[in-house]
Amino acid sequence: MHKRWRGGFLGLAALFTALAASARAQDPNTDFAAYRALFSVASLGPARGASTVTGFTLQYRGAVPGAAFGLATTPDGRSTWRFVTGRADAAAARRDLQPACDADAARALGAGATCRILALDGAVATHPGAVFRPVEARIGPFRAAPLMFRHGPAAAAGVVLWSHGYGGPAADRRGTSVPGSIAMLNDAGWDVFRFDRDPAEDTLATTLTAMLRALPLLREAGYGRIVLAGQSRGGWQSIMAAAERPDLIHAVLAFAPGSHGEAARPNNLPAALEDFRRILAALPAEGPRVAVALFEKDPFDPDPAARARLIEERAATRRAPTMALFPDLPVEGHNGAADWRFTRNQGPCLLTLVQAPEAGAARGLRRAPCTGG
Repeated sequence: MHKRWRGGFLGLAALFTALAASARAQDPNTDFAAYRALFSVASLGPARGASTVTGFTLQYRGAVPGAAFGLATTPDGRSTWRFVTGRADAAAARRDLQPACDADAARALGAGATCRILALDGAVATHPGAVFRPVEARIGPFRAAPLMFRHGPAAAAGVVLWSHGYGGPAADRRGTSVPGSIAMLNDAGWDVFRFDRDPAEDTLATTLTAMLRALPLLREAGYGRIVLAGQSRGGWQSIMAAAERPDLIHAVLAFAPGSHGEAARPNNLPAALEDFRRILAALPAEGPRVAVALFEKDPFDPDPAARARLIEERAATRRAPTMALFPDLPVEGHNGAADWRFTRNQGPCLLTLVQAPEAGAARGLRRAPCTGG
């Protein structure tokens, strides 16, 4: 009797262990397949347009809570979408999104068309039994991108540190989203952290110093490779940080990097091109890898074509892969990297630059889509 009960207890223990393992396998916070099933094309129903697929499966994942994704679809698969990020909570996100998305739907699909809220933070309406809980991990001043999968230092290919732009002391960018091209890296096994800063103290000197002091913490946490990525001032300071600590940085992805004000206002824009030449020159020839995305009609860039030529010239003198992405129209403006078309067309080049062997990584100036990697 004693042996039989003992076997029964062992059997129950094995059963509970198996059930726990099964639950973990279906938990989108611990199982990548379950996570991608949430943010997948299948979740969209009949909608299959390139814009909608890219917007939901990649762009939305860069949001921060409260976030909401709205979708309107016709029976033949035509669709329109919009998402919001960084609201006070999910309810506020829904309230802000619904009327704007409905207006989009009426314009794009006809009078009477309305949006349904497909996702609120990590909850997706077509997957009621699975919810992705926003990630709350922190390493020093860096916090995990809340809606991106966290592989963990032991399993990750490395870590991408995203730095948002700067809009002045009254403009808080901590609620802005990470571009969809960074979600491509997340899918490839990279963890994504954000370097969010209070705008009241977000000067270049202060921020750059804080970044440089904290970067070693990412290595100490177990990440073997570090990619710095950022938009506007975030991209500019990422290049500068990589030049100062090339021993720590594997690659830099700078989207519309700038730190000189706006072309339409009196400022120090005449120095912008020469300062950009200088920060490029500070990068060692052996590394890190660098990609800079530039856009026509960027009010913070007086001459994007000239900056593209500077990068092309620098690429010829560096062993490390160095590339300028200067997409043809219609992607343009200072926030061009947030455009779904940039994600779809140029994102593969960024992925290749970060991950490919040196001989296989793109170099020089690229204007066409990166369909060949």
